[in-house]
Amino acid sequence: MVAQPERDWLWVSEKARWGVGTALRGGIPICFPWFGPHPTERSFPAHGFARTSIWRLLAVDEVAGSRVRAVFELGAGDASAAFFPHVFTARTTVIAGDDLEVSFDVVNGGSAPFAFEAALHTYFAVSDCEAIAVEGLGGHTYVDKVSAGERRLHGPGPLRISGEVDRVYQSGGPVTLVDPAGARSLRLETRGAASTVVWNPGAKKAGALTDVSPDGFRRFVCLETGNVGDQRITVPPGGSHAMSVQYLCVRNRS
Repeated sequence: MVAQPERDWLWVSEKARWGVGTALRGGIPICFPWFGPHPTERSFPAHGFARTSIWRLLAVDEVAGSRVRAVFELGAGDASAAFFPHVFTARTTVIAGDDLEVSFDVVNGGSAPFAFEAALHTYFAVSDCEAIAVEGLGGHTYVDKVSAGERRLHGPGPLRISGEVDRVYQSGGPVTLVDPAGARSLRLETRGAASTVVWNPGAKKAGALTDVSPDGFRRFVCLETGNVGDQRITVPPGGSHAMSVQYLCVRNRS
């Protein structure tokens, strides 16, 4: 019997636009320093400027267990000053091996406090979005953006997707993405996070997205670790905040 190759954990659209200043449809875009539209300036870029900025590579090295670590940094500068007039340093660390760990740290280098939102906008590859389940959200309140921001309580049982889903849960996890047809589950273990966002555009909204194929919405679901809305972070002068998530794969028994 020939072993089947492991499928990718992350999804990237075959119609994704690869270019500086353009948001990539797939992978793990970093939303910072706000999530969604800016609260007061509608002309500002959605999800902040971090996901379309050029980050500086600080280091690549090997860590214990034959894992590779890469560290990237984004600082205050001319490009961000018009949107976020604060002295900050943001650092993203990615550790890849048998599992995947991503951390996002923000340091306030100024003389006044500032607040920010952040999310790791992770696109997970799935067999079919309507066949998966998301466990770990039961009993938590969420903001339903499909229903004009109505606050609701998720009852017992997993979340199943049918049509457009856009929810911000007041829970940082852990959560588990169960994909029976894909014969695996992906578990998200988090630290320093108080929000979990679940997003899939559904067929109707996906039809208006030029960087997603007609049935591409079926091949992914976004489970985003972050601090969003009421869970935004305020950092004092000289202070910092660290958020991280570890992605663990478990093979489902046949």
